[in-house]
Amino acid sequence: MLTDPQRPARAVHAAIGGIAGLASGLLGVGGGFVMAPLQAMWTRTEQHRISGTSLAAVIPISLVGAAVYYVGRGVPQIDVPVAVFLILGSMGGAYVGARAAPRISERALKMLLAALLVVVGAKELHDGLLGTVATLHTSGGSLDMTRYVLIAVTGLLIGILSGLTGVGGGILIVPALVLAFGIGQRLAQGTSLVAILPTAAVGAVTHYRRGNVDLPSAGWIAAAGVPAAIVGALLAQWLPERLLAALFGLFLIVGAFQVWPRRKAEPVSGPGDARWPT
Repeated sequence: MLTDPQRPARAVHAAIGGIAGLASGLLGVGGGFVMAPLQAMWTRTEQHRISGTSLAAVIPISLVGAAVYYVGRGVPQIDVPVAVFLILGSMGGAYVGARAAPRISERALKMLLAALLVVVGAKELHDGLLGTVATLHTSGGSLDMTRYVLIAVTGLLIGILSGLTGVGGGILIVPALVLAFGIGQRLAQGTSLVAILPTAAVGAVTHYRRGNVDLPSAGWIAAAGVPAAIVGALLAQWLPERLLAALFGLFLIVGAFQVWPRRKAEPVSGPGDARWPT
């Protein structure tokens, strides 16, 4: 009886997609931050190919997650103007950061980022368990132009940091919106899923042109990740915001350990070369 040698690889990529999709929908991140290290641990894939494949899979996973955030509660849990201003800032910032990355110590930057994730994660965890979560802005249209400009500047800074360190924007956008602008946790997560789509698309196309996207693997990751993202996003619509904040805080702290450099980092050569995408 003949066996299909691709079945184990398909199962592994489907498992990666299911885990990443659930995290994406539940926490409002693209999922690449989960996909990339799992691919590194569970497959024998070269790092640039991991990044490109993850970015390609992020697009459908984030898209369906964002759709659920938009329709899941009857009232959209996405602020489109905020997402647009984040995109305007982060796209330029990612380019600047990626260009500057070869000139700056990636190890030092990742150590700084890991420390920042721990501090912000501890704050979110504290607010979720013992304090209060932001609820100053729970629907679109209530921010003034000054705040939109500040959001664009925040997007620029997040883009630069993402370009320098290879860490995707979703893990940074959500706490920035919650802690800096008083946007509710659920609304921040939905908005983040929209804001990361253009960056993921540009990164995926860049990698594809360089031959760094494994389309079959990305397909299996997305095939499992899309329904898992729907489940995660539906859960996020009905879980208390304090619990969401606590879960996101734990995610940031775990992410800090992932970001912390354990070996000599390779230089980032362009916007699509993110070590841990979106």
